[in-house]
Amino acid sequence: MPSSTRSSRLSAADRREVIITAAIEQFAIHGFDAASMDEIAAGASVTKPIIYRHFHSKRSLYLTLLKEVGDRLTSAIATATATVEPPHERLRAGVDAFFQFVQHHRLAYRLIFDGRGQQDVEFQRVIDEIQLTIAELVASRVSGVEDDTYRAFVSFALIGLAQGAARSYLLDIDHHESERFRARLAAKRAAQTTELLWSGMRNLST
Repeated sequence: MPSSTRSSRLSAADRREVIITAAIEQFAIHGFDAASMDEIAAGASVTKPIIYRHFHSKRSLYLTLLKEVGDRLTSAIATATATVEPPHERLRAGVDAFFQFVQHHRLAYRLIFDGRGQQDVEFQRVIDEIQLTIAELVASRVSGVEDDTYRAFVSFALIGLAQGAARSYLLDIDHHESERFRARLAAKRAAQTTELLWSGMRNLST
């Protein structure tokens, strides 16, 4: 059955999700400027007019992707840490969720953490807000400190270390197709990152 026929039978919500998946791939690989709406349409098995029924422009599509990917990652971390005690285990749960996202949604992760939005003020503002929200979510639940300045400091330090660890993980799995290897390494890197973060946060004073 031709892909265009399959696409025509999708609901509007399902077709939107197919477009988002294709757009994430193009934007993550090529960046905003170089990504082609023609390629996104081809990847989603739709025409460009159909994309524009869901998104007013290439820019609005990209902004939507950033916000939706950010919401998905934030939601995953919030859910993972919501009922976990004590703080050390809560931190571990949050970092595990972060690395699970990196493992299973590598291209989506690259949208908000590989710096491709830095040349555009609006894109970078959205990316900064996402990263800070994620960091503050974990830091506020783990540190137990109400001081805003200290929590902001911990948050930025946390996100920087987590980004570096994730970048190392992605480089390590680049030439390994085995999902078992990728999963084991994600768990290992999450545990190592947790211990680095916990050691630093435990020894800091306000």
